[in-house]
Amino acid sequence: MLLGGLVACGPQEIAVTATAVPFTPSPQLHITPSPTPTFTFHSSPPPPDTPPPTPIITPSPPPTPSPLPTVAAVAAEAWVYAVAAPFATIPDEITLTDLQAMWQAGELLLDEETAVRLRTWWGEPDQPGVTVPAAELVDALWAAQPSYTEPVLTIIPFHQLEPRLKVLCVDGVAPIDMDFDPAVYPLIIPLEPETADTGTQWSGEIGNWDDGRVTHIVMTGPAGMRRAVADRMDKYGIQYPGEETGPILQMADIAHMSNENAFAFDCPPADPYDSDNVCNRDEYFELMTWMGIDIAEMTGNHLNDWGTGALQYTFDLYEANGIQWFGGGRNLEDAARPLLMEHNGNKIAFVGCNPVGPEYGWATETRPGALPCGDYSDMQAQIRQLTDDGYLVFATLQYLEDYQYAVLVEQRRAFNDLARAGAAAVSGSHAHFPQGFAFVDGAFIHYGLGNLLADQMWSLGSRQTFLDIYTVYDGRILNVALWTGLNEDYARIRQMTAAERAELLMAVFAASFFP
Repeated sequence: MLLGGLVACGPQEIAVTATAVPFTPSPQLHITPSPTPTFTFHSSPPPPDTPPPTPIITPSPPPTPSPLPTVAAVAAEAWVYAVAAPFATIPDEITLTDLQAMWQAGELLLDEETAVRLRTWWGEPDQPGVTVPAAELVDALWAAQPSYTEPVLTIIPFHQLEPRLKVLCVDGVAPIDMDFDPAVYPLIIPLEPETADTGTQWSGEIGNWDDGRVTHIVMTGPAGMRRAVADRMDKYGIQYPGEETGPILQMADIAHMSNENAFAFDCPPADPYDSDNVCNRDEYFELMTWMGIDIAEMTGNHLNDWGTGALQYTFDLYEANGIQWFGGGRNLEDAARPLLMEHNGNKIAFVGCNPVGPEYGWATETRPGALPCGDYSDMQAQIRQLTDDGYLVFATLQYLEDYQYAVLVEQRRAFNDLARAGAAAVSGSHAHFPQGFAFVDGAFIHYGLGNLLADQMWSLGSRQTFLDIYTVYDGRILNVALWTGLNEDYARIRQMTAAERAELLMAVFAASFFP
């Protein structure tokens, strides 16, 4: 199983082979990162050196439901099904044997149509299970689940997934995987079972899953390539910080990075003890291209710390290398422009702003910088218009940095208001400390993801991080899988162990706003 297939499952170890990507710091030079899709574009000091650890990678994943979509079965003969539980669930996977045992024992909570199909496919269960109307299934799952570690499971058609549900792997495979292969997945069930041998692997046509209609988006937290991060890159190689996160971002259709420091050709050599080095050396740009970054969020509050010339140079590098940006720009007009993309038929918009400053970091008519949020009314109006135009809107905020899992009252209000304006997802790009989740008016909210690139090793929370992996299908967010990582050497995020992951999820779930 490839990397993408592990995202929804528990921690496993896989060796990484890094491939170097050459870089020459010139805006005229086009660097080719890992393969990316075709888009339509519309508009406390660290201690002395520690030896590098052995590189491994092991990726691991709630809105008012709208009417459940339907899929015409004209030429289709089977549907892909997913095993799901409430989003606030710790376990990541189940074996097919255990799943079938739960079916026989009547321990699955199912919608009525799926229960009928399973009886035909797997036979009558030994004990009758509980069934509910499809429109009530998600609420019933949340109401029935006793704890985060004791999931109540369902089996649900792939196209009826929604962000309030977590998808579990079955024998190591899940239909939300970025490298999903239906040929090795056991839950593909024919709509007319008499056309196939009951209970055998399906090899015919599939009606509710089409790789050409799927878009995977990976959202991340704050990033900066300075101080100890830069020191480690100089010692162990440019790709060192991304040895485990990079392969995940490379597999995404749209990979996001909130880069908070400008690149500068006159940036001093790395010094892990010098906080005045507030720039990225231009040779470090190779890390972004190797990681396959497609979009750069520019809401950070350190963008102009090395001067506006360095920030304009950064935009030159982005433009020369096909990296698009949002949430900031070369001037206020550019900063306010949404980033519009179309991939596999999914129209996706990215908007972002910075409500906290500093003032010199905000864009003006003549100065580059981050987009100031003001009273949020302009951003809310923009979200409403983009939604009316058929875009799935991802909104981000560079909010006040607060080193705790809990969410500030004012922060919660600002994020929730963007959801109520019509954003499908609201993501906190400021947080050096992971924060909780919420589901508001059908939107998925993650108030803070934690650091992607930082040397903040002084607390457990500042070392923990999320990569949020969105599965978009037919213009809807079907699922958000959570990859969890831990900074282990002032720069390099590694996959969490199962125990570390459970500890983080318990903490952020407790700080979340769930139904």
